[in-house]
Amino acid sequence: MKFLIHETLRTLNTDDVFEFGLTEISKSREHPDLYEAVAVFARNQRAKKHKTSGLSEFDVVRNFMTYIGINLRAVAKDDSIEFDLNGLTLDEYIPLTKTIRDIWDE
Repeated sequence: MKFLIHETLRTLNTDDVFEFGLTEISKSREHPDLYEAVAVFARNQRAKKHKTSGLSEFDVVRNFMTYIGINLRAVAKDDSIEFDLNGLTLDEYIPLTKTIRDIWDE
């Protein structure tokens, strides 16, 4: 599978390895006005796939960030996992409470 975005995260307190990625964005076959891609979230090589779509390529990337951010926060909370984010907090790594313009302005 070819990825537009791909990231690997290690944890500080377990041996788990998390990977997530976004496949190349393309026009939807069913709905020509939409763009779509597949978001992949894997924990120890067990992957979950989620089709994400939007009115623009930018919407697809934003939906991907939201999907991954929610999954990472759920895993961190439910399993008490600490990610190695090179000194960043999870909100700084994938901010869900800021607009894209706020992030870009920083």
